[in-house]
Amino acid sequence: MKFQTILEGQQALILNHLGEGRVVVGPKRVYLFRERVQLLHHFKATHYEYLYIKWKDGSLENKPGPCEIFHNPLEQEIIRVKDATKLNANQVLVVYKTKASKGETMVERRIVWGPTVFVPAADEWLHEFIWHGANEKVNKTVMIAGYNRFTKLTIIPGHFYYNVREVRTYDDTQIVVKLMLFYELKNIEKMYVLLSQPPMYVINSMLFLIFIFSALCADVVAFAAKLSYEEFQQQAGKLNSLNTYPQLMQRSTRIGYEISKVVYRGYHAGEHLQLMQDNAIKSRTELKLNTEIQEGEQKIADYKIRKEQARSKEQQEMENRIHEHKQKLEDMKQECNLQLAEKRHIENTKLDEMESKMLQEIKAADDARQIETLNKLEQLGVDMTKYLVNRQGSAIDQEVQFC
Repeated sequence: MKFQTILEGQQALILNHLGEGRVVVGPKRVYLFRERVQLLHHFKATHYEYLYIKWKDGSLENKPGPCEIFHNPLEQEIIRVKDATKLNANQVLVVYKTKASKGETMVERRIVWGPTVFVPAADEWLHEFIWHGANEKVNKTVMIAGYNRFTKLTIIPGHFYYNVREVRTYDDTQIVVKLMLFYELKNIEKMYVLLSQPPMYVINSMLFLIFIFSALCADVVAFAAKLSYEEFQQQAGKLNSLNTYPQLMQRSTRIGYEISKVVYRGYHAGEHLQLMQDNAIKSRTELKLNTEIQEGEQKIADYKIRKEQARSKEQQEMENRIHEHKQKLEDMKQECNLQLAEKRHIENTKLDEMESKMLQEIKAADDARQIETLNKLEQLGVDMTKYLVNRQGSAIDQEVQFC
């Protein structure tokens, strides 16, 4: 006999000697007589979790968070806290659910698109994808069965590498064509109707051989079969065009996929042919290098000649410019002398005119003064004839008569 305290936030299961039990919710103080106390384990889930509950009657329940529950062993057999499935915008889930119809149990399938936080119901389960995949660190062109396991299907564009082997050209040359395929899942329902697994990871499966691999190989083989080995080398760039793969495009559409691009990564021939090809490439490369060296030397020689010609031309032009400059200076000097001589002549002419005008003015003034003197003498009664004769000073030896 004793007292037991159940704290606040706790729950306890009290069992008596007969095996009967009762649940006590704290805070509470209980008196125990031939009884024992078992504290119940507290389970709680956040927004991104849920509680998986298996009841004693065999039923199951998935309780989305946020929630909490105390594990009562008399009612629940198992309680687990599990993470909800978080999906982003480019992820989907394939969910199955059992359904009873006319006495028969059927399975329904639905697709959950992101973004969302998904909590499955008790009678639902997620499809687990088990796909082939490539270990890119070892060999990115070899697919490994069951390499990728996941439940969230990503629907963003992807790619994979593949080598189409045993491809023969028109002249019976066997080669391996290396390709890179870019794809995008467009219709999940079509994929599930025709294939159990999407093709980018199931290269070795029979379904892919039927729908994708066989179509890709057929297109490549049909392309190479019409060409000789040399023609294949020349026209291999056409393998980058989607028009070269009609069967691949048709069959990928039927299974819900869109092939956006095919990249030709080259080819590989047999060892003997590859050795011959490598030697030919080496010889062509050496010839090309020698040609480039010769072309480079010729370009250098041509460059030197052009530079020498340009230098000679520039020197000649410089000499011509110097001669033209001297000639221009001489012309300017002569022109300047002519201008000076002309100015000097004009000035001398002006001086002569001024001097002649001055002499005329002086003479006119003298003549006017003499006339004035003669007029005054005539007024005084002087005989002007005698005066002028005496002033002349020389004897008259001629007589001129005017009629």
